Amino acid sequence: MIDSHVTRQLSARRIWSDHMQRMLRRLDLHERETADEILESLAVFCQHHPHMSDRNLSLLLARTFCATGDRDAAGRVLHHDRSHRSHADSWLDVLSAEYPFPDLFPLFSSHALRPLRLRSAGQDAAWVLDLGKIYLSDADRHEIILKQTLRVLIQTASNLWKKSDGQGVLVIKGLPSYSSAQIHNVNLPVSELMDYIKDILQQCAARLEWTLTPSVLLLDM
Repeated sequence: MIDSHVTRQLSARRIWSDHMQRMLRRLDLHERETADEILESLAVFCQHHPHMSDRNLSLLLARTFCATGDRDAAGRVLHHDRSHRSHADSWLDVLSAEYPFPDLFPLFSSHALRPLRLRSAGQDAAWVLDLGKIYLSDADRHEIILKQTLRVLIQTASNLWKKSDGQGVLVIKGLPSYSSAQIHNVNLPVSELMDYIKDILQQCAARLEWTLTPSVLLLDM
């Protein structure tokens, strides 16, 4: 008897594999030494994540090439995708094997954490944490849960300045809405949450023995 579920799984894997094979051929990367292995591993991953967007697939593909030490191939993937082209260098810095990509990818894929060019930041690594992209259920809309969620988000994002020894800028977007997203008629002052975010980053800097701490800017005015 033919197992229809297995057949569908294999068919989905083949579709993803063919799709990425075409991508690699367009970029002249299909003959890279690790190309076949990368295609197979990503096809299996996408088989279980069928709603993968091209933008996120490009990140995964670039990350996989970076993890194998092929930064040139990763750069080609990012420059080919207009969603990442203007920030390709920033992405390449955090897609290397040194960074905890599994922790960061959920924020990258939801567009909650993304690179930003700031003239005032110069060459410093600047990233936006968009709290408007973070879903909170009614059960989470409580001061304690909001702060715990924010702590986890900031601690995860702090990995972005690992290579720069803490030098960089964290831009917070959507904080006013986040601070008022409660059901118990308690609004946390934005200034209090900004101080809270700075304290978390200082704790991260101390724990990781950085010489600097990322600056924090509020995008909402």
